[in-house]
Amino acid sequence: MSCFELPKLTLADLARSGHVTRWHSVRTQREQNLAEHHYMVSRISNTLAKEILKDDIDAEGLLQITDYALLHDTPELLTGDLPSPLKLHIDQICGENNPLEQIEQKIAPWLHRKKMEMKQNHPEYLMLIKLADIIDALVFISAEGIGEHAEKVSSILKKQFSNKLREARELFSEYDWGYAQEVCSELLEKKEASKLAFEVSCKK
Repeated sequence: MSCFELPKLTLADLARSGHVTRWHSVRTQREQNLAEHHYMVSRISNTLAKEILKDDIDAEGLLQITDYALLHDTPELLTGDLPSPLKLHIDQICGENNPLEQIEQKIAPWLHRKKMEMKQNHPEYLMLIKLADIIDALVFISAEGIGEHAEKVSSILKKQFSNKLREARELFSEYDWGYAQEVCSELLEKKEASKLAFEVSCKK
């Protein structure tokens, strides 16, 4: 294989999801791996879909959302977790010729097909998953981030979430997107409510 022939991700590669860490440019109390991130985004997006889309989502649609959410950052198994500002700058510089996107299409063509099919048939699904993606990032860095830089990243994520929520309301005004804010607030403000309630009940 020449250096220009990119390998395609396999099931064996997916087994390494627990080894790939995120947030390498932000100081944190513990590491978050790709597997944890994929799991949380799948759970959050599934919850959002049921409450926001309601009767417009069926079992097949939920499966599509969960399946894509569980795999959405799979290319990071080979590329690593690139900082979001870098991705944004590359996108602004390269436009439609974004090399990162081209590489991702080569190493995970099946994931790209899932994304394109969803973009064409159910773009609201991708919106839900993106909101869930930001929520998970915000919840993790708010709980585990250390120092001034982590605080700034948290502020940036909050702004990104607000902007994406506004975009969702503009593009898909038939749905009540306020529930996404409720979920985000609950995860940020009541992280251990059930755990604490369980421990208190054991002491009675």
